[in-house]
Amino acid sequence: MTTPYLTESQAEAHSVSLFGVRGTATPLPSERDQNFALTTLKGEKFVLKIANTDETIETLQLQNAVLRYAGARVRSLELPKLITTIDGQDIATIEGVTGASHWVRLMTWLEGEPLASVVPHDDALLGSLGSSLAELDLALADFEDPSMHRELRWDVRHADQALQHLDLLNVEQQQLVLHFMKSHADVPWQTLRHQLIHGDGNDYNILVRNGRVAGLLDFGDMVYSATACDLAVTLAYAMMDKDDPLKTASTIIRAFNKALPLNAEEARSLYALTTARLCLSVCYSAFNAREKSDDPYQQVSARPAWRLLRHLHLMPEKSAQEAFIEACRNP
Repeated sequence: MTTPYLTESQAEAHSVSLFGVRGTATPLPSERDQNFALTTLKGEKFVLKIANTDETIETLQLQNAVLRYAGARVRSLELPKLITTIDGQDIATIEGVTGASHWVRLMTWLEGEPLASVVPHDDALLGSLGSSLAELDLALADFEDPSMHRELRWDVRHADQALQHLDLLNVEQQQLVLHFMKSHADVPWQTLRHQLIHGDGNDYNILVRNGRVAGLLDFGDMVYSATACDLAVTLAYAMMDKDDPLKTASTIIRAFNKALPLNAEEARSLYALTTARLCLSVCYSAFNAREKSDDPYQQVSARPAWRLLRHLHLMPEKSAQEAFIEACRNP
């Protein structure tokens, strides 16, 4: 995989030549791709997205289709809108600094503050997180596209694949991961509903306005998976750095379940899916730390994830699981 490494001036030049948009480019964080905020003299803002060389045109077309499909169906949640090229295309191509070709897209900028920097995470905000995610999942429930049936390492269904990096962890960390991953092995996948999910509800992709979740970013990890996995990913991030992570989770689950009720097996599996997502995250963070040691973004969630795993390990697993189930019963 070749990650694009464009300068700000190169990004600005491409936005003019491809999309007819002239503005000042500012780098944005990304794990695999390269993104720039683009601000025009009139104050309009856009996001220029340059994909890595492993990204397929089919995956990007899937993302574009979902933004249009879900964008027309959600009401309380704002999604980015596509800006077409000068000749009316959704996706353009450029040559990167290494000579490799990269797909390029331009999208509208969504106003809002990332959930990660909002204080406090009160019940109203957490409730809006749960209901907004449910609204998106409901909007995507009937969406079909061949490209969504792909294998993705961030898919919680395949969290066990992250164990290949277990040797990068110290002994205490390995024991924590193996402890929580035991439950993942018992998830009855055939009884869980499956659909296309967003798959990356981390607190930097969730935008807040006026104390409520208002927007959602980054559809790069979409995959056909268990519906409950979408909620599990969001819970894993939302529970980090909370004094009472189970209370936080319960507030989100109740709001989600009110709009999109989970069945009995989904409710019973939700805690295992959530802890598996944490284990997956810390394993791949350890791998990324070795591969991209100069990029602090790769480690942005590793420390709080480890703190959360240790916190959860101190409580009886059955009690934590029951707290999740009870939240599903009482939306």
